[in-house]
Amino acid sequence: MSEVQALVECPVIVGTAGHVDHGKSALIEALTGKNPDRLEVERRRGMTVELGFGELALPSGKIVGLVDVPGHSHYLRAMVQGATGIDVAVLVVSAVEGVMPQTREHVHVLELLGVTHMVVALTMCDLADAEMTELAELDVDDFLSGTVFAGAPIVPVSSKTGEGIDGLLAVLDEQVSACWDACRDRAERTDAAPRLPIDRCFTIKGVGTVVTGTLHDAPVAVGDELMALPSRTVCRVRGIQVHGDTPRALPGQRVALNLVGDGVAALDRGEMLGVADRFGQTLRFMMTFTYLGREGAKPRVLESGARVHVMAGTAEVVGRIMLMEGEAPMAVGETRVVQVRLEESLPLRAGDHAVVLSYSPVMLIGGGRVLLSRCRRSRELTEGERALLAALEAGDAVAGVDAWLALQMLPVVVADVAAALDLLSGEADAALKELVARGAVCELAGSGDALYVNAAALDAAMDVLAATLTAMHAAAPKETGFTPGAVAHAAWPAADDAVAAALISEGCSRGVCAAEGAEVFDPHSAAAAARVVHEACERIVALLDEAGLDAPTLPEVGEQLQLDRGTMTRALRELSLNRAIVKVERDVALSAAAEAHARELVAAAIEAAGGAATTSALREALGVSRKRAISILEHLDAVRFTVLDKEAGGLRSLR
Repeated sequence: MSEVQALVECPVIVGTAGHVDHGKSALIEALTGKNPDRLEVERRRGMTVELGFGELALPSGKIVGLVDVPGHSHYLRAMVQGATGIDVAVLVVSAVEGVMPQTREHVHVLELLGVTHMVVALTMCDLADAEMTELAELDVDDFLSGTVFAGAPIVPVSSKTGEGIDGLLAVLDEQVSACWDACRDRAERTDAAPRLPIDRCFTIKGVGTVVTGTLHDAPVAVGDELMALPSRTVCRVRGIQVHGDTPRALPGQRVALNLVGDGVAALDRGEMLGVADRFGQTLRFMMTFTYLGREGAKPRVLESGARVHVMAGTAEVVGRIMLMEGEAPMAVGETRVVQVRLEESLPLRAGDHAVVLSYSPVMLIGGGRVLLSRCRRSRELTEGERALLAALEAGDAVAGVDAWLALQMLPVVVADVAAALDLLSGEADAALKELVARGAVCELAGSGDALYVNAAALDAAMDVLAATLTAMHAAAPKETGFTPGAVAHAAWPAADDAVAAALISEGCSRGVCAAEGAEVFDPHSAAAAARVVHEACERIVALLDEAGLDAPTLPEVGEQLQLDRGTMTRALRELSLNRAIVKVERDVALSAAAEAHARELVAAAIEAAGGAATTSALREALGVSRKRAISILEHLDAVRFTVLDKEAGGLRSLR
């Protein structure tokens, strides 16, 4: 595989930044041999007003995507849109003028967008003497010392004479190599979904609609079905270009997609392409916000509720910055976690960077990183929410998952965690497994995917289950149990069937509840005791039915069924009252069916004997021992089914 081919697998985007008329376009032409100003008005005025795109070959053979942004303050929005997705910035500073207002503004934008690699091109060295060039270098170095780009290499160049161009390419090659591993990891994600903020949309005759942008998160391939937000336009990728035609583009590359589908021609800058159901929009989100104030203006604090323009990707929406309740206004240079409320939906996910502009006049005032892409509308944070935001701000995914689960009252699946925190499913699964190993989270077996719940929340759910069953038994004392659906609806109205079933199963394992057949009940309630007696009754009757007339004694029945004395006593009392058993002597009882059978046998024997039969004949008819036969016959005498005539020699007849 060649270097160029390797680059396609690990793409890097290089973007310019800097003050107007400091020579960005001229530098790009010197580096690539092509003028990035594609519009006639740009060539006529000698000033970039729209984004320019191209490619740059580095000394190592790597080919990187190139973005040229406008430098004039009037085109700040275009600068922000172009800087989104940049991996390495080339800050263009004139050796004649040094650091200027848009130099500062562009560096602030790059910081807010999370860019960390920079090369400074000190241009127009042919117009400055050595002393002026040295002063400009010191000026740039001093300014950058207070930013994440402190110590960035500074290369004096002249786009006109070519001086320093080779050196700039070599230093740029080193910076590209420095972020190579991160780009490779980004390109190799397998469980993410692609997102493409559209920065241009146009029609080519014979081809159709083409959109361009910097691809994020995951690859996109020819034939993929995509959807644009906020328009919800559904389309299919018919062709892809990345430095030429290709069947597949990787995250981090500048791409052009040829799209087909109803409404694709109406797509415009600001829309976000992605996979339906794998990305969404939000009207409220939490972010770390750094307040910069207005460049060149008198420092002013930022009040809660300030109306602003929020830019993310290539989209721009009006919204408000909401400080947390009780917090003082923000001073210039301060960083806090704030809630942003938008007037229109914005496609965002945690980890995205947003730039904030003042409402009027439109000027850069700050920005930062999205922590939660969806949140409740409130300026009051609970301790649990503060813990969650602190973990997310620190970039600790495990602590973030732990804190988020602590806010949930019911078990969730991995997909719920991933969606709430905008994690890859593999990241969410790994975090949950670690928390389960620590004992902070419990894993429950569901009917489908495994369920996860904070240990304290699970204890609370068990308390709710116990209290619910107590209340249900008290309200319906004659019921021995209730359906799982009724219990779940009373205990956890928001739980779906799988979650409710898992919680009830956990309750059974803990002894909080018991389940039998289609009923759930409290094993410690009076109803549960009645259920135990009822079960004992069924088992006693079944045993006596099977034994027939030769039934064991009642103590023997209790021993065989392993019933304690109290349960046996209550069961026999209930069976006697219900006439399910019939006592024929002190410690012997027959089932109702066996006693009825005895009557049939005795009646048949008496009729066969002509209306009266001896005890011996009746014992033979019953087929039992003499002792048991006498017990049964005396019982039949007592219930007046038969009559014993002692004067006639002990003959029995039917009454």
